[in-house]
Amino acid sequence: MAKTRAQLKTSNDDPTVGGAREISLGPLPAYLGYQVRQVQSAIFGDFVNITAETGVTPGEFSLLMLVEHNPGINQGALARMYNIDKSTLSIAVASLVKRGLVQKTPNEEDRRYHAVSLTPEGRDVLVRTTQKVEGQERAMDDALKPGEREALLDMLGRLARTFR
Repeated sequence: MAKTRAQLKTSNDDPTVGGAREISLGPLPAYLGYQVRQVQSAIFGDFVNITAETGVTPGEFSLLMLVEHNPGINQGALARMYNIDKSTLSIAVASLVKRGLVQKTPNEEDRRYHAVSLTPEGRDVLVRTTQKVEGQERAMDDALKPGEREALLDMLGRLARTFR
């Protein structure tokens, strides 16, 4: 019989227990937060595999997509969108600048702000990564019944708004 994720081979991990035993998850499977985290972990793990060629992380993909669809956006607006502090976002943007995927240019109206935009290389990487992500999206759609995608997106959106 194949081992499930809920089973752990403890002989190598914990020599005091020995053998393989099933780990009880208790009430965790009935918690929405737990299930959402399990799905996120599985999707992100797959994302890393399918985007190995471009080397783009899930967070970087979102950032590249926002920059592409919001020409001239500044880091402050991106930080507000992500609900993170500007210094944290600045590190992510600096990494993308260093890799040649985005560029920062002084804002014409207020030189204290820098507009963030994709470079030609950034656009190419975004196109190639998006193709991989859309394949992943199709795989998720295949696991759902007709109409469930829209319902799931609606439910997830409502949950996200509950905690903002």
